[in-house]
Amino acid sequence: MRRSALLASCLILAPVVGLVPLQAQDRDETNTQVSVGYEYQHRINEGLRGFGDIRYEQQLDPHSVFGDRSRLSATGGVSYDVTKRFRIEGGLGLYDTSLDVTDAFEVRLWQALTVDWPESSGVLRRYVLSHRFRLEERFKRATDWDFALRLRYRLAFAIPVNRYAVEPGAFFVPLKAEFFVPIGSEVEEFFAERARFTAGLGYVFSKSWTAELRYAWQRSRDNVGMDFQTTDQFIEFRIKTRVRIRDLVKSR
Repeated sequence: MRRSALLASCLILAPVVGLVPLQAQDRDETNTQVSVGYEYQHRINEGLRGFGDIRYEQQLDPHSVFGDRSRLSATGGVSYDVTKRFRIEGGLGLYDTSLDVTDAFEVRLWQALTVDWPESSGVLRRYVLSHRFRLEERFKRATDWDFALRLRYRLAFAIPVNRYAVEPGAFFVPLKAEFFVPIGSEVEEFFAERARFTAGLGYVFSKSWTAELRYAWQRSRDNVGMDFQTTDQFIEFRIKTRVRIRDLVKSR
C-alpha cells in the first residue's frame, strides 16, 4: 500500500518538477511604445490604387522617458480590386530600427490577397470581415544581410458608432487580429512578432480625411536567447488621407 502511494506521488510530482527549470528559464517583459503614422491612398483608375505609409515608433522608458528602441519606416505599393470583395496588392517597405545594442535595416517586399467575407444582408452587412493573407520577402542587415520568408494573416473590421456605416461624420471602432508565421529560417532580430491585437477609436472627417487612435497588444519572442518572451503595448495615432501632400502645398 505504501509503495503504491509512493509511486502515485512520484508520478504526480514528476511533471511538476520537470516544468520548474523551464519556467525558471522563461523571462517576460512588457514594453510600451508610442507611434505616429501618416497613410495615403490614391485612386489611379477604376479598381487600381496606389498607397503609401510613413510611421515612427518610439519605446518609452519609465526612467528616461525614451527607451532604447525606435523605428522609422516607409512603405508603398499598388492594389487592384478584382471584384468588390477580392483585392490583390504588392508593395515595398523600408525599416530602420535603432536599438541600444545595435541598429538594423530591413528591405521588405510583399504580396497580399484581401477578401471581404461573409457577404451578409440586413443589419449584419455593417460588420463585413476583412481577411488578408500576406507573403513577405525580408532582406535584413544587422551585421550581415539575411533573407527569410514570412506569412501574415490579418482579420479586421470596423464598427460604426453613431452612423449606420463608416462615412463622413461617423465615429467607428477598428478591431484587428494578426498572426505571424515564419517560413523556413528566420531573419535574426531581437523582437519577432507572433501575434498582435488592435482596438481603437476613429473619426471620418470627410471622404478624404480619417483619424484613428489605436491601442495594440503584441506578443513577440527574442530570437537570440529563444527563452525571452516580451509583450509590446502600442499607442498609435494615425492620419489617413486621399489628398497628396504636394497638392496641399500647391493650394496654399
